[in-house]
Amino acid sequence: MSRRDRIKDLYSSTADGEKLAMANSPAPRPDAPRERAPAGPVRSMGLALDRMQNETRVLQEALVAGTKVIEIDPDLVDVSIIRDRLSEADDASFEVFKQAIANRGQEVPILVRPHSLAEGRFQVAYGHRRLRAVRALGRKVRAVVRDMSDVDLVLAQGLENSQRQDLSYIERALFAARLADRGFERNVIIDALATDKGELSKLISVARSIPEAMIEIIGPAPKAGRRRWQALAELLKDARSRREAEKAAKDPDLIKADTDTRFLRVLSAAAKNTALSPSVTSWKTPAGRIAATITRSNKSINLAFDAGVEPRFADFVASQLDELYNTFLSRGEPRE
Repeated sequence: MSRRDRIKDLYSSTADGEKLAMANSPAPRPDAPRERAPAGPVRSMGLALDRMQNETRVLQEALVAGTKVIEIDPDLVDVSIIRDRLSEADDASFEVFKQAIANRGQEVPILVRPHSLAEGRFQVAYGHRRLRAVRALGRKVRAVVRDMSDVDLVLAQGLENSQRQDLSYIERALFAARLADRGFERNVIIDALATDKGELSKLISVARSIPEAMIEIIGPAPKAGRRRWQALAELLKDARSRREAEKAAKDPDLIKADTDTRFLRVLSAAAKNTALSPSVTSWKTPAGRIAATITRSNKSINLAFDAGVEPRFADFVASQLDELYNTFLSRGEPRE
């Protein structure tokens, strides 16, 4: 049985007749595109047996052991001890999700624990979007209350993220750095993010190389991807690039753009007139999705396909290079 199937089975377990299944997003349509799997080491580590066993243990403890669903004033419920998502005001998917709860009610309880510092209050282990939606609707939130350690809390939080829309690269990086700063052991962070030691080090390095205030202004930038966030982190090592990027981030007009455009503007500013001098452009599919990035520097020109692009298309492009080059030469344009 696959890792995803095992998690689904656990999330559909029942306690006192209540179905404790993950429901942070509407059920996918039969014709919806397949969910994109994480690239590289994240994908391979996500399938590891020890990860499956650990996730099974956490979910069994956090979900199946709940024995009573109660209603709580959402104003008494706080977010997790570690914030994992950057806010994005124009979150259309959340509005759809909130309307579904308005129409059908909160069908699935959230999981909370008694607050570790404030008596009479609670902290969310999973169900952050449900809590946000119910609060916006002015309703009480249905919840299972369970005693959990900080480790169990962040593991459940990480597993919640794996079952809904993926965190963007920079959100994963920030989550990893915040967990590390909070003193969590590396193996706990690895399990919470379903990654490996090498990739975790890169995530933390990127998060600590880019000012958090700048990241907050840019937002999640889901289309930016790992390579471009790493490129920005590298550029910011140069003092002049850092000043240009900070200047762009403080531009009052920047906030009017969407999060991915904000990222590209800051990256472009950082790359301007530097020793690295990369120029980043992107190719979009007819549907408007960024599918490839062209990075030009004084040493090379790199074409990188996004991890979600159909691999056969990349192979096809590679197989056509000879013909494309001959077509280019036949145009008779002067060579540099």
